[in-house]
Amino acid sequence: MAAARLASLISRHGLRFFTTPDVATLTGLSRSSSSQALRRMARDGLVTRIRHGLWVNRLAAGMNPFEAVPHLRSPWPAYVSLYSALSGYSLIEEVPQVVYAVTSGRPGRIQTSVGSFHFHHLPTRLMWGYAMGRSGAASYPIADPEKAFLDLCYLALTIRSPLGFPRRRGRRWELDGAKVLQYAKRFAFPPLVDYIRRERFAAPDGRIQTGGTR
Repeated sequence: MAAARLASLISRHGLRFFTTPDVATLTGLSRSSSSQALRRMARDGLVTRIRHGLWVNRLAAGMNPFEAVPHLRSPWPAYVSLYSALSGYSLIEEVPQVVYAVTSGRPGRIQTSVGSFHFHHLPTRLMWGYAMGRSGAASYPIADPEKAFLDLCYLALTIRSPLGFPRRRGRRWELDGAKVLQYAKRFAFPPLVDYIRRERFAAPDGRIQTGGTR
């Protein structure tokens, strides 16, 4: 199959990040032939391989590195969280130079042509509190603000963690304090609940609730 024809087919089916088997299923080619066709496309600058068997469509509009997160840890679930999510919600001043995500699979750091990724492990029972976010044409799984905050605090409280606690932008966290406490209890990790009770959060009605200053 000609590279241009395959590129058109990939774009027509909305494939942004995809695997060699995806192309084999789409075209009816063998995996070997699909791999050869993708390599030709890569030479023409139409696609880029970001790891073995995983490709990104360079013709796709508005590509966002966050989109790569679930693909880089498949078949284990993964979503954008920690500093990346908190920065995206303008809850912290820091702007991470890498994409932070959590997964129930193996932790690790991955360097690709679309960005650098730091994956941190959470138990399967804690893989909740996220939904699909959108930025232009891009869509990706991302924690809601309260869950991103708790994911980071939980990991920061674990032994030998490379992560530190987030620093709020103002005198309180612009988070729903009741929701944070409710979520924290679901972690079933007493040090996390104790930490949360010392923090300051914005209540839904704008009042400050929970804890003292730090």
